[in-house]
Amino acid sequence: MANYHLRARDIMHAEVATILDDATISDVAIQMRLEGVRSLIVVPHDQEDPFGIITYADIVSKVLAEGKDPSTVRVDAIMTKPAITVAPGTSVMYIARMFRQMRIGHVPVAEGNRLLGIVSMTDLITEVIADPG
Repeated sequence: MANYHLRARDIMHAEVATILDDATISDVAIQMRLEGVRSLIVVPHDQEDPFGIITYADIVSKVLAEGKDPSTVRVDAIMTKPAITVAPGTSVMYIARMFRQMRIGHVPVAEGNRLLGIVSMTDLITEVIADPG
């Protein structure tokens, strides 16, 4: 039985890996490897600026598949901004449907302009299904 009663706050990772929008894709790949993550949140410039996100899929489809040089392509050229975010009380079923409909695999958890964590497809599988306690 799956834990459909869980919320984003219950399964999110509070430690979120971030990067600046002027970093190169080579920098992104190195940081993702060091942090053991498949996405990085792009740090906003100020409180009015929305969060951005860059994922493995962005790198593969927008850099590698196009034969671009990762050491010259910047984050701001391929990131998704604004990133789709969810509130901490968002249900895991809603997040799963959002992942399917929007074809995304990571979603930052935020309250206003404050980043609280991130939820990935892996989190849904491991927390909702694999750990049904």
